[in-house]
This record gives sequence, C-alpha cells and structure tokens, in this order.
Amino acid sequence: MPRRRRHDDISEGHLWAIEQKMHSLDMALDAASLSLTPFRPHYDAIGVLKQQMREAVNLLRDRPIDYQRPHAAPISGLVPPQTFKRS
Repeated sequence: MPRRRRHDDISEGHLWAIEQKMHSLDMALDAASLSLTPFRPHYDAIGVLKQQMREAVNLLRDRPIDYQRPHAAPISGLVPPQTFKRS
C-alpha cells in the first residue's frame, strides 16, 4: 500500500467540509439550547462547545484565536469575505 504525503497545513477542501459540518452542528446546538433552562450545566456545555469550535476554526484558518467576523448590516448587502483576516 503506497504511503500518502503528509502536509503541514489543512487543505481548503477539508477545511470547507469541516466548516459545513460545524454549521450543521451549530444549528442543532442552537435548537437544543432553546429548549434548555439557561445557566444550567447542559446549557453551559453547549455554549462552551460552540466557543471551542469557533476557536478551532480560527486556528485552522491561521487567525487569532479570539477572531470573530465583523458585523455587516443586513440591508447593506456587504458581507465580509470568509477569508478576511484581521491584522
């Protein structure tokens, strides 16, 4: 069986697939958190999980760990690009 070449960075295809799955999981977590009592262990665990997922994507995209996409007004039609990096 031939060996596969290993890379230092994740490919865009793999990163895209991860972000798609994370988006689906994020929507499911939001739906679940609506049915929970705020500030209880399960509710808090969902919040921690969502924060850790955001931090993981930031690291994979070579962004600062606390990066969040800038807010764009919904009517403006201007959406910052996905690869926008803060200096």
